[in-house]
Amino acid sequence: MIWEAYKKVRSNHGSAGVDQISMEEFDANRSKYLYILWNRMASGSYYPPPLKEVEIPKKDGKIRKLGIPTIGDRVAQMAVKDYLEPRFEKIFSPHSYGYRPRRNAHQALESVRSNCKKTDWVIDLDIK
Repeated sequence: MIWEAYKKVRSNHGSAGVDQISMEEFDANRSKYLYILWNRMASGSYYPPPLKEVEIPKKDGKIRKLGIPTIGDRVAQMAVKDYLEPRFEKIFSPHSYGYRPRRNAHQALESVRSNCKKTDWVIDLDIK
């Protein structure tokens, strides 16, 4: 799983995180980094490192802060995503759109428009 996740992260050509380890450096010591990551995840002792904070200008002239994870953490996140996503996709409501693969806000709005023509009530729930 770690190897497959690494290949996906590698194909995205991301930049270094707070540890300043570039993809080229990660590749040069790939076996070491992936083994450490696998070992920590398998033993339950993995904790993500801090994010590198980068400021990005927005269209309106304001600044938005963006957190960039380390390459190792991106591999860990991808491995977890690849494991959990197919299992949870089976049980999600077809009316749920947030953070779902192949679903977006435009589809959610279209669904709302369509449903408004059928009923005149809405249920909004937050789980705490």
